[in-house]
Amino acid sequence: MPDAVKERKGARRLLVGGFAALLAGPCLLWPLARTVCDTTNYENRTLAAFPSLADGVDGWPAAFEEWLGDHAPFRNQFLTLKSGADRLVGTLDSTNVLQGKEGWLFLKDVSDSKSLSDYQGLTAYTAGETQAMADSLTALNDALAAKGSRLLLLFAPAKEGVYSRYMPDSVPVVSRPTRVGALANTLAETGVPVLFPLEELEAASLERQVYYKYDTHWNEAGAWLAAQLTLEALDKPYAAVWPEMAADPEKAPLTDLANMCGSWAWCTDDVYWALDAVPAECTLWEAGGEIARYAGEGEGSLLLARDSFGEALAPWLAQGFESTTVLHGNQMQPETLLEWQPEVPDVVVLEVAERFADNLPGRLDALRQWAEAAD
Repeated sequence: MPDAVKERKGARRLLVGGFAALLAGPCLLWPLARTVCDTTNYENRTLAAFPSLADGVDGWPAAFEEWLGDHAPFRNQFLTLKSGADRLVGTLDSTNVLQGKEGWLFLKDVSDSKSLSDYQGLTAYTAGETQAMADSLTALNDALAAKGSRLLLLFAPAKEGVYSRYMPDSVPVVSRPTRVGALANTLAETGVPVLFPLEELEAASLERQVYYKYDTHWNEAGAWLAAQLTLEALDKPYAAVWPEMAADPEKAPLTDLANMCGSWAWCTDDVYWALDAVPAECTLWEAGGEIARYAGEGEGSLLLARDSFGEALAPWLAQGFESTTVLHGNQMQPETLLEWQPEVPDVVVLEVAERFADNLPGRLDALRQWAEAAD
């Protein structure tokens, strides 16, 4: 056999062997290495389960592929290596996370929201949708007013709008106002106090950090400001002067966006800013915080119906009341509301994140049913 042919066959065998080693090597090494490797789930979601017979013959391959993608050997290590390589060349290869200026991360359009399209002004509610929400807001307000209670609707602005100066130039603003900006203006015409503190948070961000760099949520400072604006709108005592802020090395800033794109090992330069202010005392914490109660130094009672932004908001807002009950949207069924808040409080604040504004009709309906049935 000619030497050239032998060399080609040898090269092919080497290539096939190397490819097989790449496929089989991690699986063979994993039983020995898994005890010393990081296997933490950083992604704020439940990883895919191994497919079962219930998936059916047609669905089994896709379910298996999803499971394998979530449980592959050395998964965290490969994700960290990939994200590190992306950072070296100044890019971010992610379907869910957008790389902004100066390392800031933002949320793309995902399954449960359209943050990027909302920021660009590419989404809008129809006149019929807007009117239906205005009618529902009025109906809830009337039900609460009949029992001596006040209502306020708070939209928590998306990070993309507050920190628009860090959005990449490749993502242009097409129109304004955003769909929630327009919705807030229309809903305010009902006479119900409606807050969408985008301008206030954006102005504050020029002097201090009000959202996390690698997460979608406001930090303690942003939540504190939103709470003071809410108290002011309710004609209650509020703080007009910013408290002192200092980095707290004992607490870690939120990093959901970094976790979503495998960059948890690299996005470590953000800071948890603690405020020199006194929040309300948490007296109950159930269902992972989805049901909570607070005791504050103010007067009256409050029900805060919230989503994820309300967790940081609650202790600062509750400080303006004597007693506060806080319920997450997952607990926003009329029967659950009646269980934890059998009496209509003095004030009801409904907090809805801008990117979850589509949840507003359901929240309004559930609260109305509760208000009509409560004492």
